[in-house]
Amino acid sequence: MDYAISRNVRAIEARIRKGIILTTPKQVAKAVGVHESQITRWQAENGFVEKAARLLDAIGFDAPIQDVIIQGDEARALIQMLEHVRYPKRK
Repeated sequence: MDYAISRNVRAIEARIRKGIILTTPKQVAKAVGVHESQITRWQAENGFVEKAARLLDAIGFDAPIQDVIIQGDEARALIQMLEHVRYPKRK
Protein backbone atom coordinates (compact mmCIF):
# COMPACT_ATOMS: atom_id res chain seq x y z
CA MET A 1 0.00 0.00 0.00
CA ASP A 2 2.89 2.35 0.73
CA TYR A 3 4.04 1.94 -2.87
CA ALA A 4 0.60 2.95 -4.19
CA ILE A 5 0.45 5.97 -1.91
CA SER A 6 3.96 7.03 -2.86
CA ARG A 7 3.13 6.55 -6.54
CA ASN A 8 0.01 8.68 -6.24
CA VAL A 9 1.87 11.41 -4.36
CA ARG A 10 4.53 11.47 -7.08
CA ALA A 11 1.85 11.67 -9.78
CA ILE A 12 0.16 14.63 -8.05
CA GLU A 13 3.54 16.28 -7.48
CA ALA A 14 4.41 15.85 -11.17
CA ARG A 15 1.12 17.47 -12.17
CA ILE A 16 1.79 20.44 -9.88
CA ARG A 17 5.32 20.87 -11.25
CA LYS A 18 4.09 20.59 -14.83
CA GLY A 19 1.45 23.21 -14.10
CA ILE A 20 4.11 25.57 -12.78
CA ILE A 21 6.26 25.01 -15.86
CA LEU A 22 3.39 25.49 -18.30
CA THR A 23 2.09 28.58 -16.53
CA THR A 24 5.62 29.92 -15.88
CA PRO A 25 6.98 30.51 -12.39
CA LYS A 26 6.65 34.27 -12.87
CA GLN A 27 2.91 34.05 -13.58
CA VAL A 28 2.37 31.60 -10.71
CA ALA A 29 4.24 33.91 -8.32
CA LYS A 30 2.14 36.87 -9.41
CA ALA A 31 -1.12 34.92 -9.03
CA VAL A 32 -0.14 33.65 -5.57
CA GLY A 33 1.31 36.97 -4.41
CA VAL A 34 4.88 35.90 -3.75
CA HIS A 35 8.26 36.63 -5.30
CA GLU A 36 9.30 34.41 -8.22
CA SER A 37 12.23 33.03 -6.20
CA GLN A 38 9.74 31.60 -3.71
CA ILE A 39 8.32 29.35 -6.44
CA THR A 40 11.81 27.91 -6.98
CA ARG A 41 12.16 27.22 -3.24
CA TRP A 42 8.75 25.53 -3.19
CA GLN A 43 9.99 23.07 -5.80
CA ALA A 44 13.02 21.98 -3.76
CA GLU A 45 13.15 18.51 -2.20
CA ASN A 46 10.79 18.37 0.81
CA GLY A 47 9.47 21.76 -0.26
CA PHE A 48 5.93 23.06 -0.47
CA VAL A 49 5.11 21.26 -3.72
CA GLU A 50 5.92 17.85 -2.25
CA LYS A 51 4.02 18.63 0.95
CA ALA A 52 1.03 19.90 -1.03
CA ALA A 53 1.04 16.67 -3.05
CA ARG A 54 1.07 14.62 0.17
CA LEU A 55 -1.80 16.71 1.55
CA LEU A 56 -3.87 16.31 -1.61
CA ASP A 57 -3.24 12.55 -1.58
CA ALA A 58 -4.13 12.32 2.13
CA ILE A 59 -7.53 13.94 1.60
CA GLY A 60 -8.22 11.86 -1.49
CA PHE A 61 -8.09 14.77 -3.91
CA ASP A 62 -7.36 13.42 -7.34
CA ALA A 63 -9.20 15.36 -10.01
CA PRO A 64 -8.55 13.54 -13.28
CA ILE A 65 -7.11 15.56 -16.10
CA GLN A 66 -9.72 15.67 -18.83
CA ASP A 67 -8.63 18.70 -20.82
CA VAL A 68 -5.62 19.07 -23.02
CA ILE A 69 -4.45 22.61 -23.58
CA ILE A 70 -1.95 23.22 -26.34
CA GLN A 71 -0.62 26.74 -26.75
CA GLY A 72 2.12 28.71 -28.43
CA ASP A 73 4.93 26.81 -30.11
CA GLU A 74 3.36 23.45 -29.33
CA ALA A 75 0.13 24.49 -31.05
CA ARG A 76 2.01 25.77 -34.10
CA ALA A 77 4.07 22.56 -34.31
CA LEU A 78 0.93 20.43 -34.06
CA ILE A 79 -0.76 22.43 -36.81
CA GLN A 80 2.27 21.96 -39.06
CA MET A 81 2.35 18.21 -38.37
CA LEU A 82 -1.35 17.87 -39.15
CA GLU A 83 -1.31 20.11 -42.21
CA HIS A 84 -0.82 17.18 -44.58
CA VAL A 85 -3.87 15.45 -43.07
CA ARG A 86 -6.16 18.33 -43.99
CA TYR A 87 -4.63 18.84 -47.43
CA PRO A 88 -3.25 15.60 -48.86
CA LYS A 89 -0.34 15.97 -51.23
CA ARG A 90 -1.18 15.18 -54.83
CA LYS A 91 1.26 13.68 -57.27
